[in-house]
Amino acid sequence: MNHHTAMNDGTAKPGDTATNDTLLSRLAPLDAAPRTEPTAAELDREETLLRTILDDTEPARRSVRPASRAPLVRRVSFTLAGALAAGLAVLTATGGLSGLPGVGPQGPLSSAELASWTGTPRSLDSAGAEGSAAEKACLDLTKDYGSGPADVSNADIRGSVASMVVSRGGDAAYCLAASDGNGITMSVSPALDLPADGIELDTYGARGEGSGQVNYAVGSVGSDVEKVTVRDRGHTVHATLQDGRWTAWWPEGDRYGLLTGTVTLTFTDGATRTIQSPDLP
Repeated sequence: MNHHTAMNDGTAKPGDTATNDTLLSRLAPLDAAPRTEPTAAELDREETLLRTILDDTEPARRSVRPASRAPLVRRVSFTLAGALAAGLAVLTATGGLSGLPGVGPQGPLSSAELASWTGTPRSLDSAGAEGSAAEKACLDLTKDYGSGPADVSNADIRGSVASMVVSRGGDAAYCLAASDGNGITMSVSPALDLPADGIELDTYGARGEGSGQVNYAVGSVGSDVEKVTVRDRGHTVHATLQDGRWTAWWPEGDRYGLLTGTVTLTFTDGATRTIQSPDLP
């Protein structure tokens, strides 16, 4: 009787089925909520946060604003890089790449011709056929300067590039040319009547870029000046003097054509005077 009563009074014993059911019913309220998939709003918020982090390349003081839904920044960067690569490919195909600043040398005279430059010039006659061809090139290049027969002065050749002043009537031009006909010209003023120890800078500048760059200077000197030596950007240039005019050129000087070094005058009595190039009148 006692056993039968114990089984029916609602008191459970360990190991009984009733005991297990009672424990489960008590633990059920403590069970965590079942896992659910993120909502569309939550996914949007996660993507917005990721995009903001990728885009944040500035200090943290910048305020962060939610961005609209769009391709991530890394995709934009890839697109820009692809566009640049495509643009460079077009330039290369059309031969335009060498015209970009800092991309390859170019100029009116070739790098090989300028590499033959020497600080001390030779006469055109000593250069033989090469000198004759370069002189003809300068006469052709300057045929539109003035009228009448051409008069050539300050003619020399440094390496394979010749330079000279070609005058026609009252007009004059300074010319640099190679035997293949390539060259440059610029108008110059008549030589000035200066004091015996005087010097003046008339025309200076630069053409080309990189190893194809040419720098030049043309001016007047007094009758007592026997030599003019230009030192600029590591080059020592012994100028050519004739009829009160001095001419000098060198490769790869100042990119803007400025004279940045010194000019030394040597006089007929052996005395010298050095002038800072920016101080030349």
